[in-house]
Amino acid sequence: MVDLQQETFENTTEILLDADWEFYWNALLKPGNFNTKTAFTKVSLKSWTNFPLSDTENLPTFGYATYRLTFSILEDRPQVSLYVPKIYAASKIWLNGKLISEIGHVGKSKAETLHRRFAEIIPLDAHETTFEIVIQVANFYHNKGGISAPIVLSTTQKLQKMQSQRVVTDMVFIGSLSFIGMFFLLFFLFYWHKDRAVLYFAILCLSLAYMTLSDRYAPLAQIFESVSWILLTKIEYITLFLSGLSASMFFYYVFIKFVPKIYTKIVIYIFFILCAFTTVLPAPHFTKFVMPFMILLILDLIYVSFIIFRAIANQRHESILLLVSMVFAACIFFAHIFAFLGDNGNAIVYVNFGYIVVFLLLSMLLMTRFSDSFRALEEAKILALAQKKEISEKSKELSEVNQELKENVLQLKNYNAELDSFNHIVSHDLKAPLVAMHSLVSFIEEDLEVPVNTYAEAHFKALKGRITKMYSMINGLLEYSRIAQGQKNKESFYINEVLKEIIDTVDPEKKHTIHLPINDSEIHTSKIEFQHVFLNLIGNAIEHCDKVYAAINISFSKSSNKYIFTVQDNGPGIDPKYHEKIFDMFYQLEQSDVVESTGIGLSIVKKIVSANHGKISIESKDGVGVTIKFSWKV
Repeated sequence: MVDLQQETFENTTEILLDADWEFYWNALLKPGNFNTKTAFTKVSLKSWTNFPLSDTENLPTFGYATYRLTFSILEDRPQVSLYVPKIYAASKIWLNGKLISEIGHVGKSKAETLHRRFAEIIPLDAHETTFEIVIQVANFYHNKGGISAPIVLSTTQKLQKMQSQRVVTDMVFIGSLSFIGMFFLLFFLFYWHKDRAVLYFAILCLSLAYMTLSDRYAPLAQIFESVSWILLTKIEYITLFLSGLSASMFFYYVFIKFVPKIYTKIVIYIFFILCAFTTVLPAPHFTKFVMPFMILLILDLIYVSFIIFRAIANQRHESILLLVSMVFAACIFFAHIFAFLGDNGNAIVYVNFGYIVVFLLLSMLLMTRFSDSFRALEEAKILALAQKKEISEKSKELSEVNQELKENVLQLKNYNAELDSFNHIVSHDLKAPLVAMHSLVSFIEEDLEVPVNTYAEAHFKALKGRITKMYSMINGLLEYSRIAQGQKNKESFYINEVLKEIIDTVDPEKKHTIHLPINDSEIHTSKIEFQHVFLNLIGNAIEHCDKVYAAINISFSKSSNKYIFTVQDNGPGIDPKYHEKIFDMFYQLEQSDVVESTGIGLSIVKKIVSANHGKISIESKDGVGVTIKFSWKV
């Protein structure tokens, strides 16, 4: 018997009934049945896995046993009660031979046992001084076997006040976390789904709220009276691991620029491994994961601290708020561990309020991030509006330019129509009088009865030549105009075949020496334009040659998308100062009376080459022949 006659009870008195308990292993004894049994040992209240079964091993986790303690207290005392903490097992309690409570159902096998876990306050009879406590315990699910925390003897007023404080603070804590979690969850789903830190913070709050509710009050066990406690405990452990995952992912998205992506993979893999083991492993193995999880969480906090200091060094202002929250949370976390292990006193009240402060600080952090993002969004909106206004103005200008372009196109069409009309006039109204004039001069020559002198004959000849030249100039202008407006019809042909046709035209008697390219090639382009260019170049080389016979050499080279042609002759050459001028319309190096030429041919050649995305150049010295090179894109 434990003699507590010397103890006086005041409002602050707490007596721990933690020693001298009779312990009966594998026996479920009721009051009055202890005379036939010998106690296994006298123990303190801790997990029976610490009690020796033999010299080499301790008691197993699973089993059942009976605890018994007798104590005496003063008769002259205030109303006192026993506080029995949560037991990780089913339990049944007698006080002075009377059955006081049964939490779950105590049995000798897993099938017979219904596990439940609740703390309770048991009042003591004010008229008695000696008390016998008998507690039957059966455990088939947790790695902690038996009673693992001391029973507290104190005044009823103190214990009820402590219980009321815990209920109030628990409700405030659970309600606050649930509200914060639901607020940010709805905020993420319906308003601000861009920041995943908001989502994981919401999951963290809701996970911790459920864990606290399940650990202290186990509502699911009360709603579903026959449900397996092992299943409920597995859900509680998975929720615990989910809270750790959410905290880590929340940290990652807050400092996404400073944390490598492999961090998230490690965290997710660890979470799924713990959840998988918790799901498939039987009791009591999965209940051993709390300590490894706590160690991983501490390592994670150390890494988080390192990243936060890096972020602070990079002038991330929210890092300071997170650092303050984390330091405060670490202090509260260790206090929670201490309170969780002891499970007595009012420490848990302060721990709960401390957690609420931490989560309010983290909420401030998220709202600061949202405020910054919203401010950036507003600035982007203002910028977008400015750009929209600028685009609108540019669009207006573009519309005006398009309108002007349409007017220019219409005017160009009118000009083309006028040009077509002009071509018709030139073709019919100008050329016809020239033909008539030429015929009229011929008639005058024939009708003169008196022979004309040499001067008159020369004047008649010169007049007919001028008429012929004027006729050729009009034909050249018409040709130049048709090339400027003409539609290109491309076709495939061999270069040498076309060159032979041109040579037959300009040198039908085969008096001159013209060398074609050694290697022939098929080309796809406008055949008419191609013919016109070489007809002009070869014709000019023959026409302006100062030798008895002209010698012309034609060659080409080919690249991926263009040809380079070369036409070389043995003519008198051209002084370099005239190389650019010869491509001007109507420009002639020689006097009209020396060589009959319109001065339009090379202008047409340059225009055709330019229209085919090519360039033309001339290489020559006075008296040393001419080499004309031009490119032709196909």
